[in-house]
Amino acid sequence: MTSTLRRETASWVEPVGRIGLATQGVLYAVVAMLALQVASGHSDDRADQRGAIESVSSQSFGRVLLLVLTLGLALHCAWRLLLAIRGAPGDDDAKDWVKRAGHFGRALIYAGFTVTAVRVLLDADSGGGNEHQQAASKALDLPGGQLVLIVLGVAVIGTGVWHASKLFTRSFADDLDVDGRSPALRKTVLVLGAVGYAARGVVFMLIGWFLVQAGVDDDPNESAGLDSALKRLADSTYGPGVLRALAVGLLIFGVYRVVDACVRTREAVANA
Repeated sequence: MTSTLRRETASWVEPVGRIGLATQGVLYAVVAMLALQVASGHSDDRADQRGAIESVSSQSFGRVLLLVLTLGLALHCAWRLLLAIRGAPGDDDAKDWVKRAGHFGRALIYAGFTVTAVRVLLDADSGGGNEHQQAASKALDLPGGQLVLIVLGVAVIGTGVWHASKLFTRSFADDLDVDGRSPALRKTVLVLGAVGYAARGVVFMLIGWFLVQAGVDDDPNESAGLDSALKRLADSTYGPGVLRALAVGLLIFGVYRVVDACVRTREAVANA
């Protein structure tokens, strides 16, 4: 059944995946621009993916741009969901199911972004901006809730360390088809990926740290999503300068993701 599904979807999974990756890059680029405004004290907008969606809608031709972005988000969701269903050929069962779970989780995240984009298109309320505090509060109300938040925070920090380690390992290069390209282009792509993943890793580590604090202090207000984490960073002693550097790194990751969508190998797109 699974092998049949792979063959039936092989013709369209690649273009859908490439569009999905490029859409992720656009979101990160807009988030980076919002973060730069936050660092300069000139923005009250949400410096996260939802804020990016709302920011796009406010531009000239915003509704047209947002419609295109919405379609891209929906395709990213569909791509991740398909990868969760299909699995990757050649992986052992344990590794395959871990990857499937990861793809399914990301599909849910992008489903949320898609719903937000649709709501903005329809001029509906997209949320009050404190979803992470509400979720943390519900978690703390559960038996062992503090431990749950601490474990989740450590897991997020671990994910951040894994992303940041790519600054040195350059493992992402295994998924790129840059053979035959000029040495300058290959070096540029590697630098974009290494710096971008490092910045993304730092953001994950910040979010994880605030989750751990929320668990230790038994206070949901200590938790933070991307927007709150960046704004708290801006409020710290050396925060604005660090946030500017981090925003540039996120912008670089956004550019890399668009490039990644163009030069990723067919196998990597199909199996991620």
